[in-house]
This record gives sequence, C-alpha cells and structure tokens, in this order.
Amino acid sequence: MQLISVFKKGLQPSGSSDNSEVVYRTYHSRNGSFLERENDGEKFQILRYVDDCSKMALMKVPEILKFIEDIRIILGESSNDNEICNHLKEIVFLCKLCIWNDKDFYLEISPWGADLNTYPSDLPEQYRFNISSL
Repeated sequence: MQLISVFKKGLQPSGSSDNSEVVYRTYHSRNGSFLERENDGEKFQILRYVDDCSKMALMKVPEILKFIEDIRIILGESSNDNEICNHLKEIVFLCKLCIWNDKDFYLEISPWGADLNTYPSDLPEQYRFNISSL
C-alpha cells in the first residue's frame, strides 16, 4: 500500500524542513501492485526505488517529471482497469500541483506514516481516499 501525499514545505527555527504539513493525500488499496516496481529497474526511473519498506520524497521538478513518465507507462499497462487509471491520473494531477508550486510543495510516496482516519471526515466515504470511483 502506498500513500501519495502533497506536503507544504515548512521550516523549523533550525532551518530543517521537518515541519511540513499535508495538503492532500490519495490512497488506493491496490496501488502497491502498480507502484512498487523495484523488480522493473530497466523500465522505471523513479518507481524502481518504491517498495513497501521505505518512503521517498520528490522535491525537485526533474524527479517529479520522471515520476510522471513512470505513471504514463503504468497507465498503458492498466488501460483495462478504469479505477486504477483514474487513481493514477489523480497522482499525475498531484505531480502537476507540485511542479506549479515547486517552492511550496513536494510529493511523498510512503507505505506508512499516516493514519487513514486523518482524511477529512466531511468528505463522503466514496471520495475520501481517492477519486477513482467517480
């Protein structure tokens, strides 16, 4: 399971960026099957480093663009699965948000570190974790 989160960069008095806050998060119960591609090193530039044991922060535009290219490959592989395709397109949107606001936001891919109950409770259940069911 991978959580894809957009964080707003924040600085602590020491100058470290440990005080970041979540702006948006998406999750799909099957996304690990599509995003954890450490065995496909020749095919993917970013996803080859995604696994179920560590998180990854994409803070620079070139690495986010590589991630988008990896997502494009997966979209081609999963064209018959509309739900996953919609989820992957949502991730591309988050990448674009980070690129448009590269001084303010960054993207994190993480298999842990978030309580799924942190999603806004005002959101209807079918849209809470992702928009893939639209």
